[in-house]
Amino acid sequence: MAELRKISSELGEIFISEKAISQICAKVIGEQEGLRTPKQIREGFNFFSTIARAVKGDGVEVLKEKNRMIIKLSLFALYGVRIHEAAQKAIREIKAKVRELAGLEIEDVRIEISGIVK
Repeated sequence: MAELRKISSELGEIFISEKAISQICAKVIGEQEGLRTPKQIREGFNFFSTIARAVKGDGVEVLKEKNRMIIKLSLFALYGVRIHEAAQKAIREIKAKVRELAGLEIEDVRIEISGIVK
C-alpha cells in the first residue's frame, strides 16, 4: 500500500499518495524537451521501447529519508539533447509543480539517465 503524505492546515488535513506525486513528476517529464520516462518510451513501438522494458515501473520513485522527501528518476535522454541542461530544468520544474499542485516541498530530485534514444 502506498504511503500517504499529510498536509495539515487550519481547514483540516489532506493526504496525498506517493502515486499521485509520482504521476505529477511523470507528467512534468513528459512536458520536458529531451527527457522521457521508461513508460513513455515503452509506449512507442520501436527498438527503443524494447530497451526501456529493462527498467521496471515508470522510472519515478518517491523516497523518504529522515523526514525529507526525495524523488528518484530513471530517465532516457533523446539523442542530441544537452543532458545536464535538460536535467537541471526538469529538477526545477518538478520541485515547482509538486509545490504548486500538492503543497509539498521536495528536498532533492535525483536523476539517473538510463540510456539515450532517438
